[in-house]
Formats: sequence, C-alpha cells, structure tokens
Amino acid sequence: MEQGRLYTAELSDNTALYPWLDKQLEVSQQQVLLFSRQPHKRLLEYIDLAKVESYWLSDRATAGAITPSLEKIAHIITSKLPNDHGLIVIEGLEWLVSLHGEDAVLAFVRQIRDESYKSSWKIIFPINCLVFDSVWLARLRREAPEADIFLQMQEELIEFHEEHSDTQNDSSDAIKIHNFQQMPGENIELDTREDGSPRLVMLTRLPRNGFSNSILTRRILQWRRMGLDVSEVEPALTIMDEKRAHQLYSSVEEKVRRAVQLENHLEAISDNISATELTTARFRIRQLTGLDELEKWLLNL
Repeated sequence: MEQGRLYTAELSDNTALYPWLDKQLEVSQQQVLLFSRQPHKRLLEYIDLAKVESYWLSDRATAGAITPSLEKIAHIITSKLPNDHGLIVIEGLEWLVSLHGEDAVLAFVRQIRDESYKSSWKIIFPINCLVFDSVWLARLRREAPEADIFLQMQEELIEFHEEHSDTQNDSSDAIKIHNFQQMPGENIELDTREDGSPRLVMLTRLPRNGFSNSILTRRILQWRRMGLDVSEVEPALTIMDEKRAHQLYSSVEEKVRRAVQLENHLEAISDNISATELTTARFRIRQLTGLDELEKWLLNL
C-alpha cells in the first residue's frame, strides 16, 4: 500500500481486522488511528490500546466514543494528516451508509482522498462487499481500490496447519500458542455479570515452548480486561532472558488461577454474605493480594 492513498479491504467479519492491526503495531513504528464499532473494553482483547489512538463510533456519551458523524470523523482525520505518518482504519462503513446514505458517504470518502493525497498516511476501509449495491461499490473502489491485506495472514495460518498436520513432535500446547499469536482472543469470550462487571475465567496456561514478549503482552491485556491487577508481571516484558520472564509469568499465573477459584467459591456462597462483604472480597481478589487470608475466611463461612 502507498502513502497518501485510500483502500478498501474485504472481510465478512471485522474480528479478522484486529490480528492484522496488532501485527502492524509489532513490525513498525507508525502511528495508528482507529475508528471502531467496538467499545474499548472489547478492543483490549485483541490489541494494545496504549499504542493506538482509537474512537468508538457510538451514540453513547462515554469516554473514548464519538457519534457516527461524517463531519466529526473527517475533522479528526484531516487534523492528523499534516503531521507524522501512519495508518488510519475506519470501520463501519456499512453502518455509516445506513445512517447517512450512499451519496453522503461517497462524498466523505472523496473528501478524505483529496485531503490525504500528499500526506504520509495510508487509509483503509474494511468492508463487507455483499452489503453494498454493486454499482455503488464500483464507485467506491474508484476512490479506494481493493487491497488484499488479510490474504497473507490467512495464507500463513493455513500453511501452519499444513506443516503441523503430519508432525508428531509438536505438542498441542505449542499449537494453541501459535493460534493465539495469529488470532489473539479468538476463542476467549469473557462473561459479564448483570451489572456489566467482568467475571474471572480460567485461561489456558502459556507453556515455556513458544513463549514470547508478544504473547505475554496479549495475556496481560486479557487479564486486565477481567479487572485483575497484574502489574507484578509487567517487568517480565523487559527481561531479555525468556526463561526468567516465563518464571515470573508463571508465578503470577498461579495467583490468577487461585483468584479465579476463590471467586467461583465466593459466587457460590454470595447469598450467605452481605453486599459489602461481597464487594470487598471481589476487590481483594482482583488485586491478587491477601489471597491466603481470603481463602481462610471463605472456608470458615
């Protein structure tokens, strides 16, 4: 893809976008501006939002969200174009068309094309082509030609499965880790309570074989998304010795597993304790502190 150009990228499910975007963050130092249909707490399952300037396209008045206004989106984009370089991703074009109409969205795309022509930014619209009228889609692609940005990622995943289908020496854990690298969070759906707070779930252990800084970063993001304070493991991200880094991860992983077990027990007896005790215990569990004392208290109830 060339700088100063707009592109469309065909995909039927936008969750395929995030692993690709995560890979771009790993291999380059470019800035990334993301307009997403997903709230930030969902995006944390896939990418490190500390490295991305992201906006949730939503009618909700909440931090990090903007209304799906073509004018607002265009203003944010055009204010970025004169500075630095990077990648801009705009999800939800189908939704924008349903809200504003085909002509307005096409005019918006043309405006962005004209403004970005001499910039150092690449702009991508992930779309589901089956949603659009074929004539209008052809007009859109004159402004933003198709780029097969996800094809290589899919081919790499297919090659991996082919390479390992007849191999007897690869452990199932190692294969799970590779899939986790390719599609972080794909098979992990975190549950929430009625009040919207996340429940703790037991995640697959990360074995020593295949352990890496990238995998650890994603696991930390998943733990954070559950509300766990795992700052104790963050120094492992800067440890060059992978064995020592994995040992630190393992020690925190054991605490997390204990925390999950304690919360499951806590939920089972929640009708027998006060709301204050329940809230306090949940907080302590997520801080990963005083687990021994909390375990004794729960066993004595």
